[in-house]
Amino acid sequence: MSKGDNRLKILYVLDELRMNSKHKLGNEENRFLSANSLICILDEKYHLKADRKSVYNYIESLIKYGFDIEKSRRGYFLREHYHGYEEENAFELAELKMIVDALSASRFISAKRTKTIIEKLKHLTDEGGESLQNRHVYQEKAIKSNNSSVIYSIDAIHSAIVTNRKIRFKYQRTVVNYDLPSGKLIAENRYTDNNEEKIYVQSPYALIWKNEYYYVICYDSETNAPKTFRVDRMKDVAVDETESREGGRYFEEISISEYANTAFSMYGGETINVVLKVRKDLAGVISDRFGREISVYHDDNSDFFRCSVNVQNSHQFYSWLSGFGEGIELLFPKDVRKDYIAYLHSILDAYQKDEAVT
Repeated sequence: MSKGDNRLKILYVLDELRMNSKHKLGNEENRFLSANSLICILDEKYHLKADRKSVYNYIESLIKYGFDIEKSRRGYFLREHYHGYEEENAFELAELKMIVDALSASRFISAKRTKTIIEKLKHLTDEGGESLQNRHVYQEKAIKSNNSSVIYSIDAIHSAIVTNRKIRFKYQRTVVNYDLPSGKLIAENRYTDNNEEKIYVQSPYALIWKNEYYYVICYDSETNAPKTFRVDRMKDVAVDETESREGGRYFEEISISEYANTAFSMYGGETINVVLKVRKDLAGVISDRFGREISVYHDDNSDFFRCSVNVQNSHQFYSWLSGFGEGIELLFPKDVRKDYIAYLHSILDAYQKDEAVT
Protein backbone atom coordinates (compact mmCIF):
# COMPACT_ATOMS: atom_id res chain seq x y z
CA MET A 1 0.00 0.00 0.00
CA SER A 2 1.49 3.33 -1.07
CA LYS A 3 1.24 6.58 0.87
CA GLY A 4 -0.94 7.89 -1.93
CA ASP A 5 -3.44 5.12 -1.34
CA ASN A 6 -3.37 5.84 2.39
CA ARG A 7 -4.28 9.50 1.79
CA LEU A 8 -7.36 8.39 -0.12
CA LYS A 9 -8.96 6.95 3.03
CA ILE A 10 -10.81 10.18 3.92
CA LEU A 11 -12.23 10.37 0.37
CA TYR A 12 -13.40 6.77 0.54
CA VAL A 13 -15.03 7.47 3.91
CA LEU A 14 -16.84 10.44 2.33
CA ASP A 15 -17.97 8.28 -0.61
CA GLU A 16 -19.39 5.62 1.70
CA LEU A 17 -21.27 8.22 3.76
CA ARG A 18 -22.71 9.69 0.56
CA MET A 19 -23.89 6.36 -0.78
CA ASN A 20 -25.34 5.32 2.55
CA SER A 21 -27.24 8.61 2.94
CA LYS A 22 -28.71 8.16 -0.53
CA HIS A 23 -29.80 4.54 -0.28
CA LYS A 24 -30.82 4.50 3.37
CA LEU A 25 -32.73 7.81 3.42
CA GLY A 26 -35.80 7.38 5.63
CA ASN A 27 -34.48 4.11 7.14
CA GLU A 28 -33.92 5.14 10.75
CA GLU A 29 -32.20 1.88 11.74
CA ASN A 30 -29.62 1.69 8.96
CA ARG A 31 -28.90 5.28 8.00
CA PHE A 32 -25.89 5.57 10.33
CA LEU A 33 -22.46 4.08 9.57
CA SER A 34 -20.46 3.22 12.68
CA ALA A 35 -16.70 3.63 12.97
CA ASN A 36 -16.33 -0.17 13.00
CA SER A 37 -18.39 -0.41 9.79
CA LEU A 38 -16.20 2.15 8.07
CA ILE A 39 -13.04 0.31 9.20
CA CYS A 40 -14.40 -2.95 7.74
CA ILE A 41 -15.42 -1.27 4.45
CA LEU A 42 -11.98 0.32 4.03
CA ASP A 43 -10.36 -3.06 4.62
CA GLU A 44 -12.66 -5.31 2.54
CA LYS A 45 -13.53 -2.95 -0.30
CA TYR A 46 -10.42 -0.81 -0.68
CA HIS A 47 -7.79 -2.97 1.06
CA LEU A 48 -6.81 -0.09 3.33
CA LYS A 49 -6.14 -0.43 7.04
CA ALA A 50 -7.52 2.12 9.53
CA ASP A 51 -8.23 2.30 13.26
CA ARG A 52 -11.04 4.01 15.19
CA LYS A 53 -8.91 7.07 15.99
CA SER A 54 -8.18 7.58 12.28
CA VAL A 55 -11.87 7.34 11.40
CA TYR A 56 -12.70 9.91 14.12
CA ASN A 57 -10.08 12.25 12.64
CA TYR A 58 -11.49 11.79 9.10
CA ILE A 59 -15.00 12.66 10.29
CA GLU A 60 -13.84 15.75 12.17
CA SER A 61 -11.85 16.94 9.13
CA LEU A 62 -14.92 16.54 6.88
CA ILE A 63 -17.09 18.47 9.34
CA LYS A 64 -14.52 21.29 9.54
CA TYR A 65 -14.46 21.43 5.76
CA GLY A 66 -18.22 22.03 5.74
CA PHE A 67 -19.98 18.68 5.34
CA ASP A 68 -23.17 18.35 7.41
CA ILE A 69 -22.48 15.07 9.21
CA GLU A 70 -24.74 13.97 12.04
CA LYS A 71 -22.97 12.10 14.84
CA SER A 72 -24.64 9.72 17.29
CA ARG A 73 -23.87 6.61 19.32
CA ARG A 74 -24.87 4.57 16.26
CA GLY A 75 -22.31 6.25 14.02
CA TYR A 76 -22.33 8.91 11.31
CA PHE A 77 -24.85 10.14 8.74
CA LEU A 78 -24.24 12.65 5.92
CA ARG A 79 -27.27 14.95 5.67
CA GLU A 80 -26.44 16.03 2.10
CA HIS A 81 -28.31 13.40 0.09
CA TYR A 82 -26.49 13.32 -3.23
CA HIS A 83 -28.03 11.67 -6.29
CA GLY A 84 -24.75 11.21 -8.11
CA TYR A 85 -21.21 12.46 -8.05
CA GLU A 86 -21.96 15.08 -10.74
CA GLU A 87 -25.02 16.38 -8.84
CA GLU A 88 -23.56 17.81 -5.68
CA ASN A 89 -26.04 20.69 -5.82
CA ALA A 90 -29.10 18.44 -6.14
CA PHE A 91 -32.13 19.14 -3.97
CA GLU A 92 -32.72 17.07 -0.87
CA LEU A 93 -36.18 15.53 -0.56
CA ALA A 94 -36.85 17.61 2.56
CA GLU A 95 -36.03 20.79 0.61
CA LEU A 96 -38.38 19.81 -2.22
CA LYS A 97 -41.18 19.17 0.28
CA MET A 98 -40.79 22.68 1.68
CA ILE A 99 -40.95 24.10 -1.86
CA VAL A 100 -44.15 22.13 -2.50
CA ASP A 101 -45.70 23.45 0.71
CA ALA A 102 -44.88 27.03 -0.32
CA LEU A 103 -46.30 26.50 -3.81
CA SER A 104 -49.51 24.99 -2.46
CA ALA A 105 -50.04 27.93 -0.11
CA SER A 106 -49.22 30.68 -2.64
CA ARG A 107 -52.24 32.63 -3.82
CA PHE A 108 -50.64 34.09 -6.92
CA ILE A 109 -49.99 30.68 -8.55
CA SER A 110 -53.01 28.99 -10.12
CA ALA A 111 -54.03 25.48 -9.02
CA LYS A 112 -53.24 24.13 -12.50
CA ARG A 113 -49.77 25.69 -12.56
CA THR A 114 -49.09 24.45 -9.01
CA LYS A 115 -49.87 20.87 -10.04
CA THR A 116 -47.64 21.17 -13.13
CA ILE A 117 -44.66 22.47 -11.13
CA ILE A 118 -45.02 19.75 -8.49
CA GLU A 119 -44.97 17.11 -11.24
CA LYS A 120 -41.66 18.56 -12.47
CA LEU A 121 -40.21 18.68 -8.95
CA LYS A 122 -40.92 14.95 -8.56
CA HIS A 123 -38.26 14.24 -11.20
CA LEU A 124 -35.57 15.98 -9.14
CA THR A 125 -35.46 13.16 -6.60
CA ASP A 126 -35.12 9.40 -6.90
CA GLU A 127 -36.70 8.78 -3.53
CA GLY A 128 -40.11 9.66 -2.20
CA GLY A 129 -41.21 11.60 -5.28
CA GLU A 130 -44.83 10.56 -4.82
CA SER A 131 -44.80 11.96 -1.28
CA LEU A 132 -44.49 15.46 -2.74
CA GLN A 133 -48.17 15.31 -3.72
CA ASN A 134 -49.35 13.82 -0.45
CA ARG A 135 -48.19 16.34 2.12
CA HIS A 136 -49.57 16.06 5.65
CA VAL A 137 -48.73 19.60 6.69
CA TYR A 138 -51.70 21.74 7.78
CA GLN A 139 -52.13 24.81 5.63
CA GLU A 140 -54.80 27.46 5.52
CA LYS A 141 -56.70 26.77 2.30
CA ALA A 142 -55.07 28.93 -0.31
CA ILE A 143 -57.26 31.25 -2.38
CA LYS A 144 -55.66 30.52 -5.74
CA SER A 145 -55.34 32.88 -8.66
CA ASN A 146 -56.90 31.84 -11.98
CA ASN A 147 -54.05 33.42 -13.95
CA SER A 148 -51.74 30.61 -15.17
CA SER A 149 -49.32 32.99 -16.92
CA VAL A 150 -48.27 34.87 -13.78
CA ILE A 151 -44.80 33.26 -13.67
CA TYR A 152 -44.07 34.59 -17.16
CA SER A 153 -45.30 38.03 -16.09
CA ILE A 154 -42.86 37.99 -13.18
CA ASP A 155 -40.02 36.96 -15.48
CA ALA A 156 -40.82 39.78 -17.94
CA ILE A 157 -40.95 42.35 -15.12
CA HIS A 158 -37.56 41.18 -13.81
CA SER A 159 -36.07 41.48 -17.30
CA ALA A 160 -37.43 45.00 -17.72
CA ILE A 161 -35.99 46.11 -14.37
CA VAL A 162 -32.55 44.65 -15.19
CA THR A 163 -32.45 46.13 -18.71
CA ASN A 164 -33.96 49.50 -17.67
CA ARG A 165 -37.01 49.12 -19.93
CA LYS A 166 -40.71 49.82 -19.63
CA ILE A 167 -43.39 47.14 -19.66
CA ARG A 168 -46.69 46.94 -21.55
CA PHE A 169 -49.67 45.01 -20.21
CA LYS A 170 -53.43 44.80 -19.76
CA TYR A 171 -54.86 45.03 -16.27
CA GLN A 172 -57.96 43.28 -15.00
CA ARG A 173 -60.03 44.23 -12.01
CA THR A 174 -62.36 41.78 -10.34
CA VAL A 175 -65.99 42.84 -10.05
CA VAL A 176 -67.66 40.85 -7.27
CA ASN A 177 -71.38 40.62 -6.60
CA TYR A 178 -73.21 38.59 -4.00
CA ASP A 179 -75.90 36.04 -4.74
CA LEU A 180 -78.14 35.55 -1.71
CA PRO A 181 -80.05 32.48 -2.99
CA SER A 182 -76.80 30.52 -3.43
CA GLY A 183 -75.00 32.24 -0.56
CA LYS A 184 -71.96 32.82 -2.77
CA LEU A 185 -69.87 35.71 -4.04
CA ILE A 186 -69.80 35.77 -7.84
CA ALA A 187 -66.67 37.21 -9.47
CA GLU A 188 -66.12 38.51 -12.99
CA ASN A 189 -62.80 39.73 -14.36
CA ARG A 190 -63.16 43.02 -16.25
CA TYR A 191 -60.75 45.51 -17.82
CA THR A 192 -62.98 48.61 -17.73
CA ASP A 193 -66.66 49.30 -17.12
CA ASN A 194 -67.37 48.58 -20.79
CA ASN A 195 -64.69 45.84 -20.70
CA GLU A 196 -62.38 47.45 -23.24
CA GLU A 197 -58.78 46.23 -23.06
CA LYS A 198 -56.61 49.20 -22.16
CA ILE A 199 -52.84 48.93 -22.70
CA TYR A 200 -50.77 50.20 -19.76
CA VAL A 201 -47.19 51.39 -20.26
CA GLN A 202 -45.26 51.65 -16.98
CA SER A 203 -41.71 51.88 -15.68
CA PRO A 204 -41.18 48.99 -13.20
CA TYR A 205 -38.76 49.43 -10.29
CA ALA A 206 -39.46 46.68 -7.75
CA LEU A 207 -41.34 43.43 -7.23
CA ILE A 208 -42.81 43.12 -3.75
CA TRP A 209 -44.06 39.93 -2.10
CA LYS A 210 -46.70 40.98 0.42
CA ASN A 211 -49.79 39.38 1.95
CA GLU A 212 -49.31 36.27 -0.25
CA TYR A 213 -49.33 38.20 -3.53
CA TYR A 214 -46.72 39.66 -5.90
CA TYR A 215 -46.97 43.38 -6.58
CA VAL A 216 -44.90 45.52 -8.93
CA ILE A 217 -44.11 49.13 -8.03
CA CYS A 218 -43.94 51.31 -11.13
CA TYR A 219 -43.43 54.93 -12.01
CA ASP A 220 -46.45 56.33 -13.85
CA SER A 221 -45.37 59.03 -16.30
CA GLU A 222 -48.89 60.45 -16.64
CA THR A 223 -49.28 61.21 -12.92
CA ASN A 224 -45.54 61.58 -12.12
CA ALA A 225 -46.06 59.31 -9.11
CA PRO A 226 -45.57 55.67 -8.11
CA LYS A 227 -48.32 53.19 -8.90
CA THR A 228 -48.75 49.63 -7.64
CA PHE A 229 -50.18 46.73 -9.64
CA ARG A 230 -50.98 43.20 -8.45
CA VAL A 231 -49.11 40.87 -10.81
CA ASP A 232 -51.73 38.11 -10.98
CA ARG A 233 -54.17 40.70 -12.37
CA MET A 234 -51.78 41.68 -15.16
CA LYS A 235 -52.17 40.06 -18.57
CA ASP A 236 -49.93 39.86 -21.66
CA VAL A 237 -46.97 41.45 -19.87
CA ALA A 238 -44.14 42.26 -22.27
CA VAL A 239 -40.88 44.20 -22.14
CA ASP A 240 -41.00 47.35 -24.29
CA GLU A 241 -37.59 47.24 -25.99
CA THR A 242 -38.10 50.73 -27.47
CA GLU A 243 -38.82 52.59 -24.20
CA SER A 244 -36.33 53.25 -21.40
CA ARG A 245 -37.70 53.59 -17.88
CA GLU A 246 -38.65 56.97 -16.46
CA GLY A 247 -38.80 58.07 -12.85
CA GLY A 248 -35.27 57.16 -11.82
CA ARG A 249 -34.79 60.41 -9.91
CA TYR A 250 -38.05 59.91 -8.06
CA PHE A 251 -36.99 56.52 -6.72
CA GLU A 252 -33.59 57.90 -5.77
CA GLU A 253 -35.36 60.23 -3.35
CA ILE A 254 -37.69 57.69 -1.70
CA SER A 255 -37.16 54.26 -0.16
CA ILE A 256 -39.01 51.53 -2.04
CA SER A 257 -39.20 49.42 1.12
CA GLU A 258 -40.74 52.31 3.06
CA TYR A 259 -43.21 52.92 0.26
CA ALA A 260 -44.18 49.23 0.27
CA ASN A 261 -44.71 49.23 4.03
CA THR A 262 -47.06 52.18 3.81
CA ALA A 263 -48.94 50.69 0.87
CA PHE A 264 -49.76 47.38 2.53
CA SER A 265 -50.52 46.09 6.01
CA MET A 266 -49.71 42.90 7.89
CA TYR A 267 -51.90 40.84 10.15
CA GLY A 268 -51.43 38.72 13.29
CA GLY A 269 -53.26 37.40 16.32
CA GLU A 270 -55.70 34.67 17.35
CA THR A 271 -57.90 33.35 14.54
CA ILE A 272 -61.62 33.89 15.24
CA ASN A 273 -64.87 33.86 13.27
CA VAL A 274 -66.67 37.18 12.91
CA VAL A 275 -69.82 38.42 11.20
CA LEU A 276 -69.43 41.58 9.13
CA LYS A 277 -72.08 43.88 7.70
CA VAL A 278 -70.72 44.99 4.32
CA ARG A 279 -71.88 47.66 1.90
CA LYS A 280 -72.50 45.93 -1.43
CA ASP A 281 -69.96 48.01 -3.37
CA LEU A 282 -67.24 46.60 -1.08
CA ALA A 283 -67.94 42.97 -2.06
CA GLY A 284 -64.71 42.95 -4.08
CA VAL A 285 -62.70 43.97 -1.00
CA ILE A 286 -64.14 41.02 0.92
CA SER A 287 -63.44 38.66 -1.97
CA ASP A 288 -59.79 39.76 -2.23
CA ARG A 289 -59.22 39.40 1.50
CA PHE A 290 -61.14 36.20 2.29
CA GLY A 291 -61.92 34.51 -1.02
CA ARG A 292 -65.32 33.71 -2.47
CA GLU A 293 -66.01 30.50 -0.54
CA ILE A 294 -67.56 32.28 2.44
CA SER A 295 -71.07 32.36 3.92
CA VAL A 296 -73.21 35.32 2.75
CA TYR A 297 -76.45 36.41 4.45
CA HIS A 298 -79.28 38.86 3.95
CA ASP A 299 -79.29 42.19 5.82
CA ASP A 300 -82.36 44.33 6.56
CA ASN A 301 -80.70 47.22 4.74
CA SER A 302 -80.80 46.41 1.00
CA ASP A 303 -77.56 48.35 0.43
CA PHE A 304 -75.65 45.88 2.65
CA PHE A 305 -75.09 42.15 3.03
CA ARG A 306 -73.67 40.09 5.89
CA CYS A 307 -70.86 37.54 5.75
CA SER A 308 -69.11 35.18 8.13
CA VAL A 309 -65.31 35.10 7.85
CA ASN A 310 -62.27 33.97 9.82
CA VAL A 311 -59.87 36.75 10.83
CA GLN A 312 -56.80 37.16 12.98
CA ASN A 313 -58.00 39.26 15.90
CA SER A 314 -55.55 42.10 16.41
CA HIS A 315 -55.22 45.87 16.25
CA GLN A 316 -53.94 45.42 12.69
CA PHE A 317 -57.31 43.85 11.80
CA TYR A 318 -59.12 46.72 13.56
CA SER A 319 -57.03 49.18 11.59
CA TRP A 320 -57.97 47.46 8.31
CA LEU A 321 -61.63 47.47 9.36
CA SER A 322 -61.72 51.12 10.36
CA GLY A 323 -60.30 52.09 6.98
CA PHE A 324 -63.70 51.38 5.43
CA GLY A 325 -65.58 53.62 7.87
CA GLU A 326 -69.30 52.88 7.84
CA GLY A 327 -68.87 50.61 4.82
CA ILE A 328 -68.00 47.55 6.94
CA GLU A 329 -69.40 47.01 10.45
CA LEU A 330 -68.26 44.34 12.89
CA LEU A 331 -71.42 42.74 14.34
CA PHE A 332 -70.41 39.57 16.17
CA PRO A 333 -68.98 38.25 18.48
CA LYS A 334 -70.21 40.88 20.90
CA ASP A 335 -67.04 40.86 23.02
CA VAL A 336 -64.89 41.45 19.93
CA ARG A 337 -67.25 44.24 18.84
CA LYS A 338 -66.83 45.86 22.29
CA ASP A 339 -63.05 45.54 22.02
CA TYR A 340 -63.16 47.17 18.57
CA ILE A 341 -65.30 50.02 19.91
CA ALA A 342 -62.80 50.52 22.76
CA TYR A 343 -60.01 50.60 20.15
CA LEU A 344 -61.84 53.35 18.22
CA HIS A 345 -62.48 55.30 21.45
CA SER A 346 -58.78 55.11 22.34
CA ILE A 347 -57.92 56.75 19.02
CA LEU A 348 -60.59 59.42 19.50
CA ASP A 349 -59.41 60.07 23.06
CA ALA A 350 -55.86 60.60 21.82
CA TYR A 351 -57.06 63.22 19.34
CA GLN A 352 -59.26 64.91 21.96
CA LYS A 353 -56.29 65.19 24.32
CA ASP A 354 -54.27 66.84 21.60
CA GLU A 355 -57.13 69.30 20.95
CA ALA A 356 -57.24 70.19 24.67
CA VAL A 357 -53.49 70.89 24.70
CA THR A 358 -53.67 73.24 21.71
